Amino acid sequence: MPTAVITSVTGTTELNCINTFITLTATGGVSYSWSNGLGNNANATVTNPGTYSVTVTASNGCSATTDIQITENLDVPNAGIVNNSNTTVLTCTQPSISLTATGGTSYSWNSGLGNVAAVNVGAAGNYIVTVTGANGCSTTAQIDITASSDLPVASIQNNTGQTMLDCNTTQINLQAQGGGTYSWNNGLGNNQSVNIVSHGTYTVTVTGSNGCSASSQ
Repeated sequence: MPTAVITSVTGTTELNCINTFITLTATGGVSYSWSNGLGNNANATVTNPGTYSVTVTASNGCSATTDIQITENLDVPNAGIVNNSNTTVLTCTQPSISLTATGGTSYSWNSGLGNVAAVNVGAAGNYIVTVTGANGCSTTAQIDITASSDLPVASIQNNTGQTMLDCNTTQINLQAQGGGTYSWNNGLGNNQSVNIVSHGTYTVTVTGSNGCSASSQ
């Protein structure tokens, strides 16, 4: 009896997104007959999972049969993007957002961000990462990043109604407008409303909720 052997020339018995076909070689005889309509050559190529058998016939006419199990793994990875900055809005206080792709063994970002898992983005846009698993199968994940960089409309309201200090008007009340926080020059502090008791030029820096600032004087 011949010793029938099947060897995977491809080096694997699993079909996947990398190995879309597997080449098998039968040895041990002078003629061969494969199941599944694969013919009578020593080599056969399979593209579907299943059990494949070959009958090997020796020069003396004696035969033996062996088989091989071919499996398939076409599962796509569970692609994800972790937002490490916990915000999708770029602002003056958040000029970049840290993202990390998950779920695969290799990654490829759009927008020229490269092939690393972790990236920093500093512009608004739709960011897509292609995630590839160990079996070569890929899928994508995406995240939308927006930007808020509008400057506040800074202004100063003169509640006293005049800009001259004199013996009748010993202080002038000013109130900043247009932001979430305020910072005055001349040591006047961070209140929205201040009282002026000395002549000079007074400037307030107005900061909006997005961290962007503008000044008025």
